Amino acid sequence: PAPEPATPAPVAPPVIETGSVTQTSPAEKVQQKSAAMPTQQEQAEFRQGSFQALFFKVAGLTLAVPLTELGGIHKLEKTSALLGKPKWFNGVMLHRDEKLNVVDTAQWVMPEKYDETLAESLNYQYLIMLGDSGWGLSCESLVNTVKLEQDDVKWREHHGKRPWLAGLVKE
Repeated sequence: PAPEPATPAPVAPPVIETGSVTQTSPAEKVQQKSAAMPTQQEQAEFRQGSFQALFFKVAGLTLAVPLTELGGIHKLEKTSALLGKPKWFNGVMLHRDEKLNVVDTAQWVMPEKYDETLAESLNYQYLIMLGDSGWGLSCESLVNTVKLEQDDVKWREHHGKRPWLAGLVKE
């Protein structure tokens, strides 16, 4: 029999990491320069004026997602694992007869730090749905909603090894 096609990665809205801005290593700069740039239209649509973002925590890291890209928030319930899926795919959660794909956010966002100790310490409570995609990011806690101005974010100009990262909140 023909092998099943791989599960496509979730189409994530831009995620904004909060915290201090760090220097980019030379290797990352080379990788960023070789990556495709978003079109001017994509940049213009997302980077116009102020916007509200939901801040949430995963393994001590604070992340944000623009409210315009938020599809909803659900209390995380039992997931059913599926064989042959990527490690970051936690499984499917049923909610009102709808199948929601659950992403292990810590493993997807910081695979280099993900180990057995971190996995055991995670206490996912919520599922943050991404637009109307059917994909959700598991998170440990919701922080709050903040109105951000364009100057509050150091926007990435190139997609590097973390294509989901749109920028860093400066403070």
